[in-house]
Amino acid sequence: MTEVRSAAESTVVELSYELGRPDWSDAFRARGKMRGIRGRLQRLLVPVLFAASVWLISDSPSAAACAFVGCLLGLVARAGVLAARHARMGAAMGPWTVTVSDSDEAVRFAGAHMETRRGWQSLGGYVETAAGFVLVSPAPHLLVVHYLPKRSLGRDDTDRLRGILDRRLPRRAARPPQH
Repeated sequence: MTEVRSAAESTVVELSYELGRPDWSDAFRARGKMRGIRGRLQRLLVPVLFAASVWLISDSPSAAACAFVGCLLGLVARAGVLAARHARMGAAMGPWTVTVSDSDEAVRFAGAHMETRRGWQSLGGYVETAAGFVLVSPAPHLLVVHYLPKRSLGRDDTDRLRGILDRRLPRRAARPPQH
């Protein structure tokens, strides 16, 4: 269900949906790409240091290689594990109703058992993917605050939501998504 209301001072877009593992995977993938090449190289620092310490301690290049590959596999699987955990936690809360307003009211998240509001100042930006919008916290942390899937919007509503987010938040993506 999507509802769009226009007033002289604000535009409101309302979304209703449930988030699953693919949604959270998309959100964490987008967040990972935000850091650019520097952030990706920093992620490799831990496996390299771990492999070097294993090699120094065991004096075995094969043990160091196994440690390095194991750490890399752990980094690859991490996003999937986080997405599955968030999907499990969110399933207990049921469907979300999110209202995004161009006014100072900003973003309101409501579920069956909770309701919260986020002002524009508490958000650091957004990333648009092919499947949704990822709202992130301010730098330096850039944590995923929430995910707004495009499947709960029509084409006009998607453009309207993108317009609100562009007016209120910096876009954090390196390149625009393919539509």
